[in-house]
Amino acid sequence: MLDNLLDRWKHTIYLSLLAPPLAFRADRTYQKLPQLPSAPPRRALPMLSIIVPARNEAHNLRALLPSLEALDYPGQVEVIVVDDNSEDETAVVAESFGARVIRLRQLPADWLGKPYALCHGASAARGDWLLFTDADTIHQPHGPAQAVQYALEHNLDGVSLFLDQQCRGVTDRLALTAAFAGMFTAWQPASTHLNGQYILLRRQVYEESGGFTAVRHEALEDLALGRYLRQKNYRVQMMRGEHAAQVRMYQTRTQMWHGMNRLGSQTLRFSGSRALWTIFFITITMNPLLVLLAVLGRRVHRIWLPLTWGAVALSFWPWARRFGSGWYALISPFGALVVQLAGAWGLVRRLLGRGIHWKGRTV
Repeated sequence: MLDNLLDRWKHTIYLSLLAPPLAFRADRTYQKLPQLPSAPPRRALPMLSIIVPARNEAHNLRALLPSLEALDYPGQVEVIVVDDNSEDETAVVAESFGARVIRLRQLPADWLGKPYALCHGASAARGDWLLFTDADTIHQPHGPAQAVQYALEHNLDGVSLFLDQQCRGVTDRLALTAAFAGMFTAWQPASTHLNGQYILLRRQVYEESGGFTAVRHEALEDLALGRYLRQKNYRVQMMRGEHAAQVRMYQTRTQMWHGMNRLGSQTLRFSGSRALWTIFFITITMNPLLVLLAVLGRRVHRIWLPLTWGAVALSFWPWARRFGSGWYALISPFGALVVQLAGAWGLVRRLLGRGIHWKGRTV
C-alpha cells in the first residue's frame, strides 16, 4: 500500500517548490491588514459592555478578568460573564472578580451553545458598544478604548481583531502556524470573516441586524456573523490588533485536535472556491514527509529531500516567527500534516453525521 501511495505521489510531491511564493503572498496579505492604532484615546468614550461566553473556563477567567479590571477606558465599562452550564467554578470565579454573571442551564434545540450565550449576554448589556471576547484572551489596558475610538473616528459599525497568538507546546505551535498560513493563502481584502476572539459592535447595529440570533445554529458563529453583516451592508472592519490583546486558543493537545477538527471542517465552506488554495497549500507543505519516505525507498533522488524540505521551511519562516520562533519552520511539514489530518477527520465525522466534540458538546 505504501509503495502504491509513493508511486501515485511521485510526480506531485515536487509541487512543494511552489510553497514559498504562496506563503509569502499570504504573509503580505496579513501584513497589509489595517492595524489598530496604538495611541491612547483622546476623549471620553461611550459606555462599553464586555461580554464573555464561558463554559468550564474557571482557569482562563483567572487571567482574563484581572486584565479587564485593569483597563484604562475613558468611560463606563461593565463586564458580563455568561456561564454556559459549566461543570467547574466558572460562575464563582467570575463573581469573585466583580463581573456580572448570567447562568444558563438549558440549551434550546435550535441553538448551539456559544451563540446562545452571546445572545443572552448582549440582551443583558447596557453599553452603547458591545465587545464579545473569549475567556482565553488577556487584554491590554488601552485595547478596548483604541478599538472603540477607531470605530467612531472611521464611522464603522464595528471592528474585529486578530490577536497575538500565544503557544506553549510544540504541537499547537506547528498546527497554528500551518493553519494561519493556509488561511491567508485564500484571504481576500474584501473578506467577510470576523474573529470571534474579539468582535466589537455598535449596540444599535447588533439589535437591528438580529446579531447572534441570525446565526444561532452555526458552529463557527463568528464567520457566519461576518458574512451575515456583510450581506446586510454593515461596515465591520477586520484588523490586526496584536498589541490590544493576546490569546491562547488551546490548553491541551486533545483540545487542539478537536479545535482543528471544527475549524478544518467548517472554515473552508465560508471561503467558497478560494478554499482550494488553502487545501492545495497545506497539501504541498506536508509533501516533504512523502519525499522522505520516497528517498528512503529509493524511488526519487535524494537531492529532492533538501530542496522540498527547504522550500517548505522557507515558506513558514515568517509565520513561525509570528508564533514564537522561526526555527520551528524547520519541522513545519509536521504541522501541515496535523492540520490536514484534523481537517479530514472533521469532515469525515460531519459526513457520517457524528459532529465534532467541542467543550463537552457535539457541534
